[in-house]
Amino acid sequence: MKNILFATTALVATAGIASADVSVSGFAEMGIYDNGNGDMQFFQDIDVSFGMSGETDGGLTFGAGVDLDETAAGTNSSDDNGTTVFVSGAFGTITMGDTDGASDWAMTETGIGGAMADDHTSHAGYNGNGVEGGDGQVVRYDYSMDSLGFAVSMTQGDDGAGDVDDTVELGVKYSMDMGAASVALGLGFRDAGTQTALGVTGDTNSLALSASVTSGAITGTVNYTDGEVVGADYDHIGLGLGYTMDAFTVGFNWGEYDIAGVDSDGYGLAVNYDLGGGAVVQFGYGDSSVAGVDADTMSLGLALSF
Repeated sequence: MKNILFATTALVATAGIASADVSVSGFAEMGIYDNGNGDMQFFQDIDVSFGMSGETDGGLTFGAGVDLDETAAGTNSSDDNGTTVFVSGAFGTITMGDTDGASDWAMTETGIGGAMADDHTSHAGYNGNGVEGGDGQVVRYDYSMDSLGFAVSMTQGDDGAGDVDDTVELGVKYSMDMGAASVALGLGFRDAGTQTALGVTGDTNSLALSASVTSGAITGTVNYTDGEVVGADYDHIGLGLGYTMDAFTVGFNWGEYDIAGVDSDGYGLAVNYDLGGGAVVQFGYGDSSVAGVDADTMSLGLALSF
């Protein structure tokens, strides 16, 4: 996404001056989609994001981001409302708000390419690695050294009211260059304590692994997760394959859940053609099967980055 320099200001502190940059970027979509429940419909969406960054005299960097399509929920400072704030230095990076938990930060997703209605990643077999729970207010510390990185995070359960357990996550990732191919490995652990869903209460936790290999124009990814959700054992496996050549990108992914003996699976397809200048033609398709009941979705249109 292309950023446009919007303003440059000077922040005057008690013992020095720090410069800060403010940028604005935008994203819009237009086309048609089928959600599987009716006739083909028109589709449009728009998103405007502001980014702010600066650096202290001592080399400490800081920044914040605001996603305007998510801020309408209110101004509750204990909820992220689509905002992110970070501070970074030699000690690592601390990020708070609408950001990935440590497990999601470490893992590689199987979805490749884009679709207006996210059809390729919204099917019943897809796992985006980021089920933090609670209200989504995340605080994460991460530190990277060469090819190795680790992170720890906590997601508050219910705006600090104390009625829902917080989610604690750990993540480790490692990347290596093998000449003809690059490899990215991820390990994530999540403990959400005791949760309640549909009147059932029980432990919720997971241990997840991911491996992704890129060689030339081809990328392959595999994910595996094992855990409990409100006391019921589950596991998930996901596979992704992508191909990029010049302006074309094609991504296919498949996934399957087994939750307490009940299977759900699905696959997704994304086909993109980059027109240049920030415009991309996107086709997305998703097919789901839950307890033997099938459903599918589709979208086609233009994604526009500003």
